[in-house]
Amino acid sequence: MMNIFSVEFILTSFLIFVRVSSVLMTAPFFGSEFFPAQIKLFFAVVLTVLLYPIIPLQGAYIPADATLIELVIAIVQEIMVGITMGLVGQIVFGGVQLGGQFISIKVGLGFANIVDPLTQDQSALVTQLFTTFGVILFLAINGEHMYIQALHRSFELVPVGEVYPHQTVPPFMEFAGQIFIIGVQLAAPFIIVLFLLDLSFAIFARIMPRANVFFIALPLKVLIGMTMVLVVTPNLPVVFGQYFEQLFEMLGEVLQALGPS
Repeated sequence: MMNIFSVEFILTSFLIFVRVSSVLMTAPFFGSEFFPAQIKLFFAVVLTVLLYPIIPLQGAYIPADATLIELVIAIVQEIMVGITMGLVGQIVFGGVQLGGQFISIKVGLGFANIVDPLTQDQSALVTQLFTTFGVILFLAINGEHMYIQALHRSFELVPVGEVYPHQTVPPFMEFAGQIFIIGVQLAAPFIIVLFLLDLSFAIFARIMPRANVFFIALPLKVLIGMTMVLVVTPNLPVVFGQYFEQLFEMLGEVLQALGPS
C-alpha cells in the first residue's frame, strides 16, 4: 500500500484529478454554464477521492524523480483524455443544436433568439427547445451515471501516463462528421415540407403576380413549422435515445484508441 504522503501518491492523485476535472468541464450537462466553476472543481475533488480506491494503478505511478517536462507532458496528456471524452458527448448535442438552427431558419424564426440557461449564449427558439429536451432525456436515461462509469473505465483502458493521443485523430474526425449528419436528420422533414411550401408560393406568385406572397408566406410558414414541431416532439425520445446510444459507442471507441494498442 502506497504511503498517502509520498510524492508518487500526490502526483498520481493530481493527474487523476486533472482527467476527472477535464471531463466535468467539457462533458454534456456537467460542463454547462449553469454550474459555477467552483461547484465543478469541488465535484471533481469528491469524484477523484471516490474513484481512487477502484482505479487500477499498476505501473501508473509517477516517479518522484520525474522531471518538470515529464510532469507537464503527463498533465497535458490527462487534459487531452478528459477533453476528448467531453467533446464526444458535445458532438451529439452540437448536432441537435445544428438541427434546431436549420429548422429555425427554414421556419422563419432564426431572428428570434433567447438566452440558453445551459450555455449562457443566445440561441434560436427551436434550438433551445431541442437542446433542453435532449438534456432532460440525457438525465432520464442516467447519462450522467454512464459518463462517470466511462470515466472509471478510462483508467482501465488508458492508464495514467500511458496516453497515445495521435491514435484518436482518424476516429475523432469521423465522429465530428456526425454533427452535420444529426443536424440534417433532425431538420430533414422540415426542410422537405417547407421547400414544397416555398415551391407552391413560387407557383402562386407566377399565377397571381400582384398578390403579396411574402405577406402571406411568413406567418403560414411559422404556423406550419410550429405544427410540425408539435407533431415531431413525441417522437424525439426514440430519436435522441438512438443518438445517445451512438454517443457511448463512440466514447468506447475513442478510449480504445487513446490507450496502448
